[in-house]
Amino acid sequence: MNATLKRLVETIHLHVVPSDLLEYPVINYFQYRNNGYLEDFQLTNNLIQKYLPYHKKDPRLLFTLDPQIESNIIWNDCVERGMFCESIGSAHSPYRPKSDAIFCDPKFDPLKQLIVHRYIRKNVTKDHKNAFLFIHGYAESHFIFHEQFYFRLAYNQFKIDIYALELPYHHHRVPYDSPFSGAYFLNGNPIRMLEAFNQSISEIQFLVNYLKKRYDRVILFGVSLGGHLVAVSSQLVTDIDCIAALASPFLFGLSLKTNIVPIANNYILQHKEQGLASTYTILYSTNLKYFYPYTTNENTTIIGGIYDRIVPFNLVAKLAKMLQKPLYRYPGGHLTLLAWFRSLITQINRQFSSKK
Repeated sequence: MNATLKRLVETIHLHVVPSDLLEYPVINYFQYRNNGYLEDFQLTNNLIQKYLPYHKKDPRLLFTLDPQIESNIIWNDCVERGMFCESIGSAHSPYRPKSDAIFCDPKFDPLKQLIVHRYIRKNVTKDHKNAFLFIHGYAESHFIFHEQFYFRLAYNQFKIDIYALELPYHHHRVPYDSPFSGAYFLNGNPIRMLEAFNQSISEIQFLVNYLKKRYDRVILFGVSLGGHLVAVSSQLVTDIDCIAALASPFLFGLSLKTNIVPIANNYILQHKEQGLASTYTILYSTNLKYFYPYTTNENTTIIGGIYDRIVPFNLVAKLAKMLQKPLYRYPGGHLTLLAWFRSLITQINRQFSSKK
C-alpha cells in the first residue's frame, strides 16, 4: 500500500483531514459565481471543522432545503425527439450548459436553473396520476437523457410521467472552465464536493415536494450514487410514496475501503490530485449507517444485483436487513441495471398497487 492510499484509509477511519491535504486551491460553492476560484486554505480548514461534527449528532442536519428554490421556478419546455425538457430554477446552481440546443427559451439563465427532463409523448391530453423521479448514478457524465428508451417503455406500460434530474457537476451542469470532472463528485476540494452533495439532496427534496402537489403518488428511484442520495432523501422527505435504491459504494466502511479507495488511488495517480483523498472523509460523513436510526419511510425498497462487483450483493442485503426494508434482487451487475428496468418498474408498480 503506497503512502497516499495508506493516508486515505487512515483519514476515513479517523474522520480527520490531515493538514497537509488541505494545501490546494479552494472553490467555495456559494462564492463561485462572484469571485471565481478562491485560494483560502484557512477557509477550507474552518469549513471542514464546521461540517464534519454534524453527522455525529444528527446527520440530517447536513442537508436542509433551501427556502429560495421554490421562489425561483422558471419553466423552459422544449420538444426533443418527442419529449419535453423542463428546467426548474435553483437559487444556488452554478453551471453553464455545454450546448444550448435544448434551451430555446431566451429567458433561460444557466446560473439559476437546474435541469429536469420529463418523458412524455406528444399530443397527450390525459394527465397521469403517478410520477417517477429518476436520479442517475456516480459516473453518468455521458448519460443521454433523451435516448432512454426504457423510460418510454415504462411510460407506455404503466402510464406514469417520468422525470430525470441532472445532478450538480454532471452533464450540462459542469461549471464553465471548471478543472473538475463532471462525474464522480471527485476533486481536490472537499467543501465543493460537500456542497454539490448537499445541493443534490436539496434539489431532490424540492422536486419531490413539487411533484407531490401535482400527482397522487411519487416514485423516487436512484441508481448507484443516485441510490445513496435517494436513501438519504428518504430520511428527509417523509411523504414519498415509494423509494427504490440501488445501493451505492458509500454504504459501509468495508465497502468504502474495498471499492472507493482503489478508485480514488487510481484517480490520484492519473490526475496528480493529492488533495482528492480528503474528499472521502466527507463521503464517509454521509455513510448510511449514520442515517438508519432515523428511517421512517415504510415504502423503501433496496435493490441489489446478484453479479454486482462494484457494490457486492451481500452488502446490499446487509443494508436492507439493517434498515428492515424489502430487498429486490435482479440477475445482473451494477452497470446493467437498466437492462432490467421494466422488471424493476413492474415490482415497484406492484408495491404501488398493494398500497391502494
